[in-house]
Amino acid sequence: MKKIILSLFFLSITAFGFDYNEILLKTQATIYPKIILLDKNLNNKLVNGKIIYTIIYDHEDYQTALNIKAFIDKTYNGFFDTYPYEIKLIHCVDLSTETDATAIYVLNTCIDVKYLAEIAKEKGIISFAYDINNLGKGLLFSLNIERSTVFYLNKEKASSSNVDFVTPLLQMVKFVTKENS
Repeated sequence: MKKIILSLFFLSITAFGFDYNEILLKTQATIYPKIILLDKNLNNKLVNGKIIYTIIYDHEDYQTALNIKAFIDKTYNGFFDTYPYEIKLIHCVDLSTETDATAIYVLNTCIDVKYLAEIAKEKGIISFAYDINNLGKGLLFSLNIERSTVFYLNKEKASSSNVDFVTPLLQMVKFVTKENS
């Protein structure tokens, strides 16, 4: 039954919006919440005692965002470790510095990624990208599946943000700079 549900989940993703890599999307939806927990300053970013994980989408990716939310809810059942969480879906143009968020995950069809990255930087929160190329536009973190799962961190944004990851994560990442993004 699980296989049928997951197959329907991923088939619906490809029916709408950008043509996402199903395995990559599932991997990111599983791992990004765990990375939030590796922020040394996480307690300062909680909103009313909860992690607010905000998925940023454009019109054609709304169904994808809903599917990711459902997958995360099923996987984590209301808690990232011991922290309760809430997933918010926000259209690209509706994100602002007033938006409550602990971390944002930007899907691939959002046009003004630099604007979204600036808001995340100003708020001092983690920003995740579906596409590694969006690290060059200022988002902080991405992962890709190559021969293994590879974690990428925007070196410039990491050093200038209010995000401080634990050392073991920093030893695992490949740093991306403007020159190689």
